[in-house]
Amino acid sequence: MDLIVVLISFDIIASKFLDSYITSYRAVDFYQERNPFLAKLLSALNIDHDAWLSFFFTILVVGVAVYFLNTAYASMPYQLLFILTGLFTTTLNLGAAHSTYFGKKNFITRRLLQGRKLEA
Repeated sequence: MDLIVVLISFDIIASKFLDSYITSYRAVDFYQERNPFLAKLLSALNIDHDAWLSFFFTILVVGVAVYFLNTAYASMPYQLLFILTGLFTTTLNLGAAHSTYFGKKNFITRRLLQGRKLEA
C-alpha cells in the first residue's frame, strides 16, 4: 500500500507540473488561479499571475500528506482516501492541462466551469 501512495503522490505532482508548464508556456492571457484557497493566498501575497507557485504549493501539500500518512494516519482507510483523492486530483490536473494545450474545453473543464456558474 505504501508503494501505491508513493506512486499516486508522483502522479499528482507530475500532472500538476504538466499543467503548470503548459499554462506558463501557452498562456494567451495572464494566469489566474481558480482554486479559491490558493487565490486568496496569492492575493494576500500580492502575486498576480504565477503558474509555478501552485506547482510548488502542490509539492508542499502532497509532502505533508504523505508524512502524515506515514506517521499519525498510517491506517488503511486514510491511505485509501488519499489514493482516491489523488486519482481525482490527477484527473482534474490532466483535464486542465489538456484544455489549456488545445485551447478548448473538454468534458472535465466543462463540468468544472459549469459548477462555477452555479455558485455565482
